[in-house]
Amino acid sequence: MRSFSKIFAKLFIGSAAIAGAFCSGLVSANVNGYAVANIGYGNVDTQIDSEADVSYSAALGYRFHRQWYVEGGYISLIDADTDEQSLSSKGPYLALLGKASSPKGELYYKLGVASVDIEQVSINSSACGTEALACGYDDTIVAGLAGLGFDYYVGMKSMVRVEYTYFGGKDDFSAHIVNLGFRYNF
Repeated sequence: MRSFSKIFAKLFIGSAAIAGAFCSGLVSANVNGYAVANIGYGNVDTQIDSEADVSYSAALGYRFHRQWYVEGGYISLIDADTDEQSLSSKGPYLALLGKASSPKGELYYKLGVASVDIEQVSINSSACGTEALACGYDDTIVAGLAGLGFDYYVGMKSMVRVEYTYFGGKDDFSAHIVNLGFRYNF
């Protein structure tokens, strides 16, 4: 009787796993909207200096074609405050995502544009010039963005996101962001 229970348990668990994988693919195939929240690590370079710190973002996305999403959100690239400088870089973005699906998840690339508010104050005399005690930069720039990521299925409507995104704009602005996030499909 015990061996029958083990065989039944293995058969039941295996069938449930296969059905779960199949159903998650069906559910995700019919999903049109999603919300995603990310936390990561960002390295931001400006014309004055460079700094690295924690990054976070939140976005909403919509599938308008079987291979294409549009995603809009808000990202904080960096918010660092040290003894020598203070650097904050954040703003909204809009991106187009192209995807390739598999039973495990979705591989995607992202191209878009962001409006980035940059506020930087530095007391580093080498960055500011020999006569300046403090210098700063406060501007809103338009930056292009390009990214690559993978959304891994962990449930019927939930996915784990791993992503790399590059931002580039005027005045030697650039940012490299690596994110880990959670996506919920609705």
